[in-house]
Amino acid sequence: MNERVTLLLLLHLFPEWTIMRDGAGIWRGIGRILIWASDLDGLLESLAAADPDATRRAVSLLAESR
Repeated sequence: MNERVTLLLLLHLFPEWTIMRDGAGIWRGIGRILIWASDLDGLLESLAAADPDATRRAVSLLAESR
């Protein structure tokens, strides 16, 4: 998936978070805490651990679109 599309989707699914990819390619999430990962899978794992309620809402939103 295109990086910009992925970022837009994440921002929609996790509106309480500021999510970005920095110049070094590190994914960062800023919410109640700061999280970072070298890849998108790592960021999603960190988001799930840091904000399980938002993750459940995101999964619910994705399930509704089927």
